[in-house]
Amino acid sequence: MDALEAIRTRRSYGRLDGPAPSGSDLDRILEAGAAAPDHGTLRPFRFTLLRDDALDSFGRVLEAAYVRRCAAAGEEPVAVRAERERTKLRRAPLVIVVSAVQRVDVKIPWVDQRDAAVASAQNILLAAHALGFGAMWRTGDICADVTVMEALGLGIDDSIVGFLYVGTPSERKAPRPVDLAGLVDEFS
Repeated sequence: MDALEAIRTRRSYGRLDGPAPSGSDLDRILEAGAAAPDHGTLRPFRFTLLRDDALDSFGRVLEAAYVRRCAAAGEEPVAVRAERERTKLRRAPLVIVVSAVQRVDVKIPWVDQRDAAVASAQNILLAAHALGFGAMWRTGDICADVTVMEALGLGIDDSIVGFLYVGTPSERKAPRPVDLAGLVDEFS
């Protein structure tokens, strides 16, 4: 599949089955992520793979983070929500956590570094699709949670860009029509 076709036809899939990419397919997907535009070639992105038992063990981290967020807000955790946090990573056989890791550089601002990690995540989604897999980019409270960041070995100045759920869709979605109305201006 060529690049424009992958961009035009990529869709998000909330639940994915196996198989997940592995071996050379997974290498190609991660290489696409590492090939993102990167001002200064700082490589400010990191990919953490969660699969098999790690989906469950990291799910326990997400549950604990939810309970801590509730305590900090003076609220009682809701059991159903706690269970959802613990089990949600099982919506796919592979989750790639894309993080922006701040590099000290006087010429390259943090926003450029984080943007490189965002572009990296998009490249991963497109590469997975081009190789016949499905994916979904998920964010939310967990991306800013200190407990989650610490579990990933991230510092307070770093950022979680997203949790990319990757696997095989049970059925393919039709491409979404693209409408440029209201999106394009021309300066004169």
